[in-house]
Amino acid sequence: MFAFLRLFVLFSLVLTVIYGAVSLYSRERRRARLKRRWKDRGLTGDRQAFIQRGLYQYDRSFRRRLILLVYILPFGAIALVIYLVNFR
Repeated sequence: MFAFLRLFVLFSLVLTVIYGAVSLYSRERRRARLKRRWKDRGLTGDRQAFIQRGLYQYDRSFRRRLILLVYILPFGAIALVIYLVNFR
């Protein structure tokens, strides 16, 4: 049981680092896309406010929530393997 708990904690830490990296990468790509859209459309006004509104919409988007699959898929796969090994 202790080995399983240690594996769970270590795996959680690794997945948290991966989640953070993917989340930061995705947010930075969205920021670059907003800057490019501002430039391509030739918009005028407050550029920073435009980017902040776009990032706020991104934070509430379904795409942002899909990054949580970084946690769900590996733990689901481990649970499936444990189930198949023990009950099949």
